[in-house]
Amino acid sequence: MKIFFDARLINYAGLGRYERELIAELLKLNPDITFYVIGEKSKITSYINDFCLNPKNFVIIDLKIKKYTFSEQFKLINIIRNIEVEKKVDIFLFPHFNIPFLYIPKNSAVIVHDLTFFHFPRYFGRIKTMLAKLVIKKVLIKAKKIITVSNFVKNDIVNMFGCESDKPKHLKLDKNTLRDKITVIYSGYSPKFQPASEDAIKEFKIKNNLGMFLLYCGNRKRHKNIINLIKAFQEVKKEFADLKLVLIGKRFEKPNKPDFIDDFINKNCVKDVISIEYASDDDLNLYYSASSAFVFISLSEGFGFAPLEALASGARLILADNSALPEIFKNAAVYVNPYDVDNIAEVIKKTLVNNDIKEGLDKDEKYKSARKEILNSYSNDLWAKNILEVLNGLILEN
Repeated sequence: MKIFFDARLINYAGLGRYERELIAELLKLNPDITFYVIGEKSKITSYINDFCLNPKNFVIIDLKIKKYTFSEQFKLINIIRNIEVEKKVDIFLFPHFNIPFLYIPKNSAVIVHDLTFFHFPRYFGRIKTMLAKLVIKKVLIKAKKIITVSNFVKNDIVNMFGCESDKPKHLKLDKNTLRDKITVIYSGYSPKFQPASEDAIKEFKIKNNLGMFLLYCGNRKRHKNIINLIKAFQEVKKEFADLKLVLIGKRFEKPNKPDFIDDFINKNCVKDVISIEYASDDDLNLYYSASSAFVFISLSEGFGFAPLEALASGARLILADNSALPEIFKNAAVYVNPYDVDNIAEVIKKTLVNNDIKEGLDKDEKYKSARKEILNSYSNDLWAKNILEVLNGLILEN
């Protein structure tokens, strides 16, 4: 099997994690797959080495270009058209909907992770949002299969882009046709995320000068609602003076330039907030395991990679009560209103009341059962198997 794969985001956090794990898992299921990947050659080569993959499974098409630009659209068209015309691949797999809307290959599957772009255009820029909407409308019509990471995202797509008529109107499909085209495949998580031992946690905390701390991991975009998390943290510190907040995620500003989160922290003289731009998977597992709670109060999520990793590592989850998060995590998390700082703070306080957090969790049979159910539902091998099944089906149809 030969698969075209858009790997331009392979170094990113959420989407990048999805791409890195998916490629590796597909190769476990079928070692004979050849991936025609586009992206920065150095980053893709580094990924292949880091995951101990066979370079012979990859044909790298070196491409470095800004996302969500007209230039990107036209450069991709030439690459994709040549590959399709020369029949170099069996199928085109796009792990993100940002593909050339003027030329979408016939045998293509596109993964849509969320529609956050369109719910919060003020955070992403009006022009980029308009371009993204034009692209996804065309993708929904032309792509042979759409894959989403949750039922929430599937319903969001149908409600936002579907129409009641059986005739396309303004680049829309009727809702029933759109539902049939979309397959929901839940993501998995890497088995490297497991609860660390008490000795490892103790050593890690001493090394990093950490006691009781809250943890956030993810990007620092505005819809992630980190400002409200910091505000809640300030309230909680009135009762838990030694508490710290660790934020793991890359800044989107230029190197060494403060972003809006840094500006808020400095302006309000917030103490004990630790910002970390990068953590290895081994360190990340320890941060998850050692945290007093993993707090993720994003305003919109299609799935929730970081909370799933945190749960696998033994962390307690405090999540926003919106979008896909309740669907994915069910009874394995405590939910808050992400717009209500007082509610967030109160739930965090209740979570911290029991100083012996890990022991308390170990004795909580309902939590243990809920956690086990979630982790068994979202394994990497099941995720990859379902993706491969869709791809094989499309190839047979072609």
